[in-house]
Amino acid sequence: MKRILGVLAMLVAVQANAGEVTVSGAWSRATVPGQDAGMVQLVITSKQAAKLVGVTSKDAGKAELHSMVHENGVMKMRQVAAIDLAAGKAVDLGEEGYHVMLMGLKQPLKAGEKTEITLTVRFASGKEEQVKVNADIKPQSEPAQQMKMNMKM
Repeated sequence: MKRILGVLAMLVAVQANAGEVTVSGAWSRATVPGQDAGMVQLVITSKQAAKLVGVTSKDAGKAELHSMVHENGVMKMRQVAAIDLAAGKAVDLGEEGYHVMLMGLKQPLKAGEKTEITLTVRFASGKEEQVKVNADIKPQSEPAQQMKMNMKM
């Protein structure tokens, strides 16, 4: 009987974290020839306090969480280990100074297509949720050369 109750308790705990995270507005910009990096912006909401702790992409050799800050008139990007997600609060990565960086793109990001990323969210309990996201790829809105310069690290 104790064993059955233990299994039921584990199932309830797993279910409590299932579907706790929603993502909306995910997008990326189309890349130009020779550009092997891109970024994804999105809005993420967790029903309970958590941290966005990782990202993977099948379309890139490497994906990272990055912060963006202006220092002495220069925009700088840095990898971060995690992004805090307050319970019930939508976090707009772009507005909050973050983004997902895709490096070593396996093929160009083409306007009108989608790129898939998988986010890893860790809750206070230590449980993790994997969230698959399809980001829309938007056309270039800046001259191609300027966008290429913006994406160099």
